[in-house]
Amino acid sequence: MMKIKVIATFIALFAFIFTFLHATPIPRSSSSLNPAVAILEKINGVFTLDQIAPDSSAAFGIIFKGIHENSPENYFISIGDEFKESFKKLAITIDPHKAGPWNVTGPGNVTALVGQKFAVLKNDKVLDSTMVERYA
Repeated sequence: MMKIKVIATFIALFAFIFTFLHATPIPRSSSSLNPAVAILEKINGVFTLDQIAPDSSAAFGIIFKGIHENSPENYFISIGDEFKESFKKLAITIDPHKAGPWNVTGPGNVTALVGQKFAVLKNDKVLDSTMVERYA
């Protein structure tokens, strides 16, 4: 009887270890550097940009004040001179005075965004802006 318990224990232990060694890992940042952030003080907003694959990035964000209309087509995010998209296109939900939380993935290199101007606009008026910096 003791042999059967020992064998059953080893089989269960082997199955447990085998299962967890072959489990799908949680996706992690592929960059060796910390994610980049843009902290907007006037509108109490935080945006995090992270490299999730060599050619793919993810952006996470939330704004706690300063969004007065539930019209995502009138609000924009601008990064540097090359990126400007509406909240509507980025699927950012608005619940006045708050926007988000939201996340979006797409092609891009986060390192290239560090040092760029990050702004939230209503039509062409800048609500708040800052520089994209590495999170330390």
